[in-house]
Amino acid sequence: MHEKEWVTLMEVFDRLEAEILKEALEAQGIPAQLFQEGISHYLYPGRGPMGRIEVCVPRQRLQEASTWLDAYNNDDLRDESTQEFEADEDLPSELE
Repeated sequence: MHEKEWVTLMEVFDRLEAEILKEALEAQGIPAQLFQEGISHYLYPGRGPMGRIEVCVPRQRLQEASTWLDAYNNDDLRDESTQEFEADEDLPSELE
């Protein structure tokens, strides 16, 4: 079995944001890895203590990840668990 070829989906300058994106992609079943340069914040002021972080996915999943990222950036994602109680008839009688 050959190793996955990782490609950059996006670059961020905040470690927490990178971790959140990685976890969200993995929750969609898309493998993700973070690659980070060891650049000091003195070289890139205002860009965090460690510089650029690349959020990477396997090449064969790039289109799927890009589609998800577009929906995420456009706030088009819906939590399917909230759809159950959108209509009043779906609510338990004590909550109506």
